[in-house]
Amino acid sequence: MKPANSQLRIASVLALVLHLIAGVGMALILAKGLGTNTDVEARLNFLVQHRTAWTFAWLTWTAAAVSILYFYLVLSSLASGPVVRLAVLLTASAIGPDLAGQVAQIGVLPDMAARALVHISDRDLFFLLDRIAVLMSGYLANGLYSLSAILLSWCTRTAFPARVWAAGLIVGVSGLMLSVAALQDSVRGMFCSNVVLVPFLLIWLAMVAYYAGSGFDSLAIARASAKR
Repeated sequence: MKPANSQLRIASVLALVLHLIAGVGMALILAKGLGTNTDVEARLNFLVQHRTAWTFAWLTWTAAAVSILYFYLVLSSLASGPVVRLAVLLTASAIGPDLAGQVAQIGVLPDMAARALVHISDRDLFFLLDRIAVLMSGYLANGLYSLSAILLSWCTRTAFPARVWAAGLIVGVSGLMLSVAALQDSVRGMFCSNVVLVPFLLIWLAMVAYYAGSGFDSLAIARASAKR
């Protein structure tokens, strides 16, 4: 296997594993403390009583964010041109607000939940801070990640079979839908878009890993980029 292909396979497998773990954590743990839990009392109690699990689940998303940046960096190194550089820049720009939102979820919301259980008047502040965290991660950061996915999928479309870059485009489009839902504070919209986003992200990463391992000609990406 060529060194560039080997690195791409490692990056895609790493991102695949971490996003799979994070997705499971979202379904089994985080969903109980997010807006998807419409029982406010149960939501607040979960954050207070299961803070360790809550923290661990968010840290898996922190690792997933770093892994997707690494994946995009490796994928972009096989191509050239301002578009791929823009895609990586967008992803790098997303890391800051994403981690800021996650820090708020880990370090602030459980404490606010404890206060909100004692003083109902503090619930407005809890929901305000939660809204800010969702906008930073779910709207801003996720929107930038999604734009990067679209750009990189399109720039590498001649190097992979159509199903590979098509999956990447679906990731980007569903990610943008998630950002719109987050901006509109639509819990149903965020849930439905995530149902599409996470599986297709895993599929995209798995297919890139497969073709990187099968020895596809990575130079075709550079040649295709040079023609655009």
